[in-house]
Formats: sequence, C-alpha cells, structure tokens
Amino acid sequence: MFNIIKEAVKNFMDSIEARADKCDEEIKEGFVSKISISGDENYDIYIIVPHEKLSYIANYYFGDNNYDAKDLTNEIANQIIGNAKIIAAKKNVSFNIGVPEFLGEFNGNINYDDMLSFRFNGDKCFYILFKGK
Repeated sequence: MFNIIKEAVKNFMDSIEARADKCDEEIKEGFVSKISISGDENYDIYIIVPHEKLSYIANYYFGDNNYDAKDLTNEIANQIIGNAKIIAAKKNVSFNIGVPEFLGEFNGNINYDDMLSFRFNGDKCFYILFKGK
C-alpha cells in the first residue's frame, strides 16, 4: 500500500506543480483529515497538511488565500486516496474509500502504525499516517 500511496502523492504534487522530497522530521503542525479504506487493504489514513501548504494549494486552485481549512484538507485527502484507488486497481488491489472526516489541528494524539512523510517544495513537510483495521 505504501508504494501505491507514494505514487498517488507524486501524482497529486505534479498536478499542483509542486515537489515532494523525502522528509524525516517529526510531525509539528497541520490540519488533519482522516479517510478510511476497506477491501484488500484496511486502514484509517490520516493526511496532515501544514497551514502554509494549504495556502499554496488554495492559491494554485483559486488564485487567493481564502479557503476553508476543512473543505480543502478533505479535498486533498480525496484526491490522494482517490488516485491511490485507481493505481491500486491497475495492480489488482481493490478497496473502497470512505468519506473524509476533518479532525482539525494536529494535536499529537493520533495512534498510528506507520507513516509516510514528504517535504513539500523544499520546506514544510506533510504526513500520511496509517492505522491498520
């Protein structure tokens, strides 16, 4: 599943003309959206996006900084995991996607099994946390 998600992140970053590089930092801050997948793979997936990167994405999509953190964070989760579903289907991995749930600000209390992290355009990192079900 990790390679599928990595490919989906790369596709998302390419779509917004951004770069995703390796990041080894601890999670510091950001808005969180949880999205569940079930089928051949079963996870709760948490997407954590730093505030400044939501501004970058809002500017890219809408040309301004006016955005609703909940809607934009959930849309990012939908785009990444939705693309992962397409990639997975090509690899004969099948899963269904739940509706994203906005959890607000990251506060350090998410219990997870594994993490992918990416440096977004060379500075702030964003994170994808996996909790098996």
